Amino acid sequence: MARQILTCTLDRGRLETELEEVVRYFGEKGVELCRVLFGFAWGNEYYPGSEWNEEEIELAQLRQKVVEVEGRDLGSLGKDDLFVKLAGLEFQFCHECDVHIHFTEPNNIDVETFFARWQNVGYEPSEWVATQERGPGERVR
Repeated sequence: MARQILTCTLDRGRLETELEEVVRYFGEKGVELCRVLFGFAWGNEYYPGSEWNEEEIELAQLRQKVVEVEGRDLGSLGKDDLFVKLAGLEFQFCHECDVHIHFTEPNNIDVETFFARWQNVGYEPSEWVATQERGPGERVR
């Protein structure tokens, strides 16, 4: 069953912190690669054709990749969607200035770690069972 947890709206600094936290947390677990997709709207300019394909990059280079794409004035973290896939999870740094984690396994320890961390730092996380591909449906917690 598709589920997601999401934060409240975050400012630019906190979005950057969360991106860095993804790199730190999974890097410490030995994850070396991630898959990245620049979504709406910077994907319109980033990808050369009409197909938007994920690219595999080194996890340690994720922040630099975002900085490089932003430097080309193609989009911006928090104003455009960024999808990062790793360890069976998909992090969405949303155009609405929040962060979503999409997953199917409700007992995933990584999800619980981020949920607890987000509670502790005041990001007011909630968990939803998805009724459509990306949208929340029924609130679980």
